[in-house]
Amino acid sequence: MRIVVVGADFEENLGLGMIAASLEAAGHTVTVVPFQNAAQTQDVVTRILARKPALVGLSLQFQHRAHEFLTLAGRLRARGFRGHLTCGGQFPSLAWQEVLAHHPAIDSIVLHEGEQTVVELARAIEGRTPWLSISGLAVRDENGRAVRRAGRPLEPDLDRLPFAKRYRAHTTHLGVPFIPITASRGCWGRCSYCSITSFHRDAREHGGGRLLRLRTPENVAAEMALLWHGAGSPSVFCFHDDSFLLPRPQDTIDRLEAIRRHLDTFGVGKVGLIGKCRPETLTPDLALRLRDLGVIRLYVGVENGSQQGADHLNRRTTVAAVREALRAAREAGIFACYNLLIFEPRSTLEDIRENIAFMREHAMHPVNFCRAEPYHGTPLQKGLVGHPGLGGSYLGWDYRIDDDKAEVLFRICAAAFRERNFAPRGVANRSMGLGYSLKLLEHFHEDRLGGLSRIRRPADEVTRGIVLETAGFLEEAANLAEQGDPERIARETALLGLRIAAHDAAWHSSLDDLQAQMDRFVAGVEREHSPMRPTRKLMEAVQGLAVASLLAVGVSACGGRATSDDPVPPDAGLDADNEDAVDAQVVDPLPEDGGVEADVMVSDPPPWDAGVDHVDDPLPEDASVDADAMVSDPPPWDAGVDHVDDPLPEDAGFEDQVSDPPPADAGYESKASDHWTETSPKRAVRSRDLPLFDPPQVKLASRRTDEGIVVRVSGGADAMTLRWEGDGVIEGDGREVLWRPGSGSDQLRLGTRTVGGVAVVTLRACDV
Repeated sequence: MRIVVVGADFEENLGLGMIAASLEAAGHTVTVVPFQNAAQTQDVVTRILARKPALVGLSLQFQHRAHEFLTLAGRLRARGFRGHLTCGGQFPSLAWQEVLAHHPAIDSIVLHEGEQTVVELARAIEGRTPWLSISGLAVRDENGRAVRRAGRPLEPDLDRLPFAKRYRAHTTHLGVPFIPITASRGCWGRCSYCSITSFHRDAREHGGGRLLRLRTPENVAAEMALLWHGAGSPSVFCFHDDSFLLPRPQDTIDRLEAIRRHLDTFGVGKVGLIGKCRPETLTPDLALRLRDLGVIRLYVGVENGSQQGADHLNRRTTVAAVREALRAAREAGIFACYNLLIFEPRSTLEDIRENIAFMREHAMHPVNFCRAEPYHGTPLQKGLVGHPGLGGSYLGWDYRIDDDKAEVLFRICAAAFRERNFAPRGVANRSMGLGYSLKLLEHFHEDRLGGLSRIRRPADEVTRGIVLETAGFLEEAANLAEQGDPERIARETALLGLRIAAHDAAWHSSLDDLQAQMDRFVAGVEREHSPMRPTRKLMEAVQGLAVASLLAVGVSACGGRATSDDPVPPDAGLDADNEDAVDAQVVDPLPEDGGVEADVMVSDPPPWDAGVDHVDDPLPEDASVDADAMVSDPPPWDAGVDHVDDPLPEDAGFEDQVSDPPPADAGYESKASDHWTETSPKRAVRSRDLPLFDPPQVKLASRRTDEGIVVRVSGGADAMTLRWEGDGVIEGDGREVLWRPGSGSDQLRLGTRTVGGVAVVTLRACDV
């Protein structure tokens, strides 16, 4: 049976790969279709329909993209798809009732770990046998009510699962294949904001099983060996385990040493290892041993530098342990980066000032800061039910921080730090990739002429400078939040945002220069590599394992090489397949129907075909219908199309300056950013008793002419103040200006202000 599975592909999507491998082992033909952003919706629909599948599965991992995937489902139905539509992942597993109640395009939801469930579902569809009672599914019963069937135990023996299907070439970083892998499932933590732990605990509650399960070292090493040999050269393996380190340090050492021993017997040479960890699991002695075993980068789960803030998030660790972990990584020579969830429902300015001090104390480690988001079904979200400051819907919950000054500070930061913290190519995200890039080069290249040593010092200075400057700007914002004058707060926020943007231009130039130096270093050296062949031990180890997706086409199929001159992975230390890593950066997740207006909770509107028969002549994409007609799902607030009063016509000749991830066949060149996804603050009307309640939604579009670059503002209100600044010459002061930059590194800045708030956007000449 032909099956299509769809999901984000910022890196290789291992969740999709596991589902695809399980279905192929059962004899089905599976196509993986990446879906990176809403702008690709119609292309993805066309690609799916071209395969004529009987079953389509949507991997709906990221809550902030739920509306996009559910819109995709509606569009599939509108284009005549009559097959079975299922979805799975963290979000629908925790919001199964809401998804089934409001999205009739979805037939079923595969709950929790879905390898066995989806195979049984496919078997029933192919055999035209009943599927409504399959364990591990959520469905609509005969009366149309959403119900969940008997739960499945969490898989106790991960070695029984097939190796993930590798459906495309690996990304490369500075010529080194970058290969995601998982060696375990589950986490013992209980963090209130984490949808991962909520996902696994919900699975255990309904089906039983252990939260933390490990693949055996031999099984992990066998998959690594197949991928390493297939890639044809030393590779870096990014472990997407919820925690790469185990609770007891000696257990971690024993496990990684066992994996290394098996790699040796399988003919595997040099590898680099990447993972993330809870701070209390990383000790100085362990860090030194990890470095010897090839660990070059760790994302350390700091989350909050204030003990009170960490306790509010139920981190169950101490700030002292956090300090020890960062020191251990630094002294061992492991690159470490982290994120701070400085805004949470009970944040105070005192808590935030403690985080500022923490940033300054650890300025050698790149950091980003944002808000803890109340993902549906997490303890954080459930604890806010009934809270007067809770708004939104299951597609994106919003909350007001209890302390008014902390809430104002959040609004200031959402505007002033918009591009530095949250843009895919923002300074914070690029700086996270800088230290990793150097570690990658140091690990895989010999520095015979001292080239890396000459890059190291300025790179460290740039990292430290960005962190200290960010802390200083954040302190200015905190001082501003203590002012009682809304007019002054709005005015000073706009000026602060413009200053941050101007400083960003200088940092971007420094980062560009360092990147160019690293590129030149790579071009001038040959990476050490003695070709090695898979050993008989490896072939014996994989016999009998469900690795058909690797072995059927030969080891070389694991790693068709993609080229990239830019080494930073799309997650720069976070996990691009992990909702809590990516979604943590989404400051303001409300969809346009988030229920923030009035006192009524508004759920997602049904697609146009809800409750009516499918028709042979579905509505065209540009159909205009009246308010009472059934309409296709509108693009959400973050769909990649701003809801604007003055949208650009299709033929305007302007180029929108937005992040657009590469298509599935693009060769996977990884840019120097934290994420491919746009994670800037989203549209949400907040309480009007505090300033900055409704910031304008604007973006810049540009086109080159003989005279210079014509830049136009789209979006925002009719009554909007604009302030243009930048390098080079700027002619004009309205919604359209002519810009003559002096170099590719020049930057154009626009500060906009309305009655509701402030937005600052920028454009670099080299990006036009």
